[in-house]
Amino acid sequence: MSVRISAAERNALYDQVYVRLSGVDNLWRVVQGGDWDAAERLAREYSDELRLVLEGLGWGETLDEAVELTTPPDVLRRVLGRIRQRAEGQERAEEEERAESRRHQEQRQQVMDACRRVLAEL
Repeated sequence: MSVRISAAERNALYDQVYVRLSGVDNLWRVVQGGDWDAAERLAREYSDELRLVLEGLGWGETLDEAVELTTPPDVLRRVLGRIRQRAEGQERAEEEERAESRRHQEQRQQVMDACRRVLAEL
């Protein structure tokens, strides 16, 4: 079974996998620390992500055409599930940052308004 994805989808997924694979040093750190459970989990995750690259996404930052993912469905489910979870977490964090920024902006506006009003009354 294979699934076809657009070039834009491929490029977005590749970016996420590329960033994730840049952290492969984490695997060696947990191995050196003797944390075998974490090492096994990370090794499986990196293995899944490499299979996605090798069996569909291909190498390189951008492609201009759709691709066929021949990665086995169980691997796709695991990898895409993790990618989706990370993206959802990132989206929540960014929304919290935007809300905090809006609160700061409203507070600055109140300060400026208060200063203008008080100074105008003097």
